[in-house]
Amino acid sequence: MRRFKVGDRVVVRDETTLFHTRCQGYMRGRIGTVVEDRPAWVIPEDEAWGRDEDGRHEPFYVVRFKQTELWADYAGPDLDTLESEFSERWLEPAGEGEHSV
Repeated sequence: MRRFKVGDRVVVRDETTLFHTRCQGYMRGRIGTVVEDRPAWVIPEDEAWGRDEDGRHEPFYVVRFKQTELWADYAGPDLDTLESEFSERWLEPAGEGEHSV
């Protein structure tokens, strides 16, 4: 069962790891909106070690962020967004009252 659906507000976990995650540091702790769900696949932490067959599988989600919320000095239009894909383990539900795209 999937934890999130399109339209859900999520926050990217703000954790460090020694392993490859494909989770950009500048997105950690930021709030965005799920805009697409993707099929389950081997998580990047296992894929980096060539464990495509026996690695842990999780759903993936595409999350949209406002660029003005990612970078305090962003000078572009307020409507500019950036999307990135995350495995489910990197996302948590956003709290009430928190702003997102």
